[in-house]
Amino acid sequence: MTDVDATFTEAVRLLTGLVSGEVNPAEAANWASPRYADESAGYHQHDALWTALGALVLADMPAGRGRYLYGPADYQDWLDEALA
Repeated sequence: MTDVDATFTEAVRLLTGLVSGEVNPAEAANWASPRYADESAGYHQHDALWTALGALVLADMPAGRGRYLYGPADYQDWLDEALA
């Protein structure tokens, strides 16, 4: 398994966890942010992984005090798009 494959597997696990509520949005965004910013890793060349990382960095976008802009239905859409 390559680094890209392992990273994609973890991204899918995090998206699935967001859908089920088992993963905190901040945890997912914190994991994805450095990977999304790492141009040298080549993640941007893997469309499905890049889609997943781009979605995960938005997972904890605030929408007010103690609320997030995105929720389980959005996370499911992101997961479906990454797996398409």
